[in-house]
Amino acid sequence: MKNDVKIKILKYFLSLFNGIFLIIGAIIFGCGIWILWDENSFIGTLLPTDHEDILSVSAYCFLAIGITVTIVCFVGCIGSIKEVKHLLFLYCLFLSLIFILQLSIGLAVLSQYSNIETLLGKKTIEAINHYVNDSFSKELKWNFLDLIQKEFQCCGYYNSSDWERNDLIGSTSLPCSCSNSTVDTSTSLCTITENTYIYPQGCSTHMKQWLSGNVATVLVAAAALLLIEVLQFIMAVNLFKSIKIKENY
Repeated sequence: MKNDVKIKILKYFLSLFNGIFLIIGAIIFGCGIWILWDENSFIGTLLPTDHEDILSVSAYCFLAIGITVTIVCFVGCIGSIKEVKHLLFLYCLFLSLIFILQLSIGLAVLSQYSNIETLLGKKTIEAINHYVNDSFSKELKWNFLDLIQKEFQCCGYYNSSDWERNDLIGSTSLPCSCSNSTVDTSTSLCTITENTYIYPQGCSTHMKQWLSGNVATVLVAAAALLLIEVLQFIMAVNLFKSIKIKENY
C-alpha cells in the first residue's frame, strides 16, 4: 500500500473514532451534570451526610473526563488533518493518561463494590429504623422507601420483620407501601388486619439487582471506551510514522 493512501485511510478512521470518542465524552459529561444537580437520586438520598461528598467528587470527575475527552479529540483531529506530528504525539500522550485513569477507576469500583453494597443495605435499614420517627429533613428517605416498596412490591430490606425495629411501628401497623390493599394514602402507616396482604419479599434483592445493573452498565461502557482508545492510539502511532516517512521523501 502506498504511503499516501495509508495516510488518507488512517486519517479517515482516526476522525471516525474521534467522533465516537467525542459522543461518549459528551455522555460522560452529561452524567456528571446529572449527578451534580439531581439531589433526589436514589443513592444520594440513602447516603449519609458525611458521604455526600463522594457523589460530588464523582460528578466533578465525570465533568473533568468529559472536558478532557473533548480537548483530546480536538487535538487529534487537528493533528491528523494538518499532519502535525507534535500534536499527534500530544494526542497519544493524552490517550495514555486517560486510559490509565479509567482503568484505575474501573478497578477501584470493582474492589469497592462489596463495600458499596453493604453500605447501601446498612443505610436502608437505618432509614427503616427512623421512618416517621425523625426530623423533617429525613422525609425524603421515607418517601424513597415507600417508592421502592411500591415499585418492587416488597416490604422491608430483608422482609417485613425489619419494621419491628422501629419504635413507632408495631405488629398491627406497617407503612402503607408494604401492602397492595386499598388504603388511605394520607397517612404513612396503615393498620394491619387479617385480610391485609403484606408483600412477603424484602427489597434487598431488587436493590442489589439495581446496583449491579448500573455498575455493570458503567463498566461495559468503560471497557468499550478503553478499546476505542487503544484503536485510536494504534492509528495515531501509525499515522505519525507515515507522516514521518512522507517528510523524509
